[in-house]
Amino acid sequence: MASAGRDLDQHHSPVRRGRSRRTGTQTADAGEAWDSAALATACGRGDQRAWHRLIELYGPIVWTVARSFGLSHADSEDACQQTWIRVVEHVDRLREPAKLSSWLVTIARREALDVSRRRRRHIPVGDSQVFASTADTGHTVEDEVVDRLSDPRVAAAFRRLEEGHQALLAMLLQEPALSYDEISAALGIPRGSIGPTRNRLLRRLKQAIEPQLALAG
Repeated sequence: MASAGRDLDQHHSPVRRGRSRRTGTQTADAGEAWDSAALATACGRGDQRAWHRLIELYGPIVWTVARSFGLSHADSEDACQQTWIRVVEHVDRLREPAKLSSWLVTIARREALDVSRRRRRHIPVGDSQVFASTADTGHTVEDEVVDRLSDPRVAAAFRRLEEGHQALLAMLLQEPALSYDEISAALGIPRGSIGPTRNRLLRRLKQAIEPQLALAG
């Protein structure tokens, strides 16, 4: 799987921040929808096309989880690189390929924690205007989540979500946006559940930090 490893250097931080509004429609340059179990199995066989698609689809999950631990950009890249190395080493032995996204979140969390412990960085509290109004900025709520992941309160609330929900939010944060069809296939969830779940998770993040903001005020 040496060539799979070469792809990692180009895809360890694939979340590109922007201001475009995300929808569930198929974009012109979007890739085909992959079933997570089939994708994991193909990667385990060394299929390079599958590896490219795996990193393209799931890279945002790995990156967002790493950033949620308050790591710097460089340290997040280290954590992502180590995550993908572990994936290359073990994907062919994945017992439940359909749970690929949750498995990736678990590995990314472990590697981010390892980097954090090694660096023993001090994470500043940051400003208190978390999830400020976006009415005049043109930002979507997802943009605000990306912008605020460096705030420990937002990051901690994100880490408390279950693995599948972390994976969903991370995929929704990707730029250019993935279609709902792609997300549905990659995570093995109904297409119609993505929008309602997205709204529920974003409300949960806001509710998790609002009491802390009230105390801080």
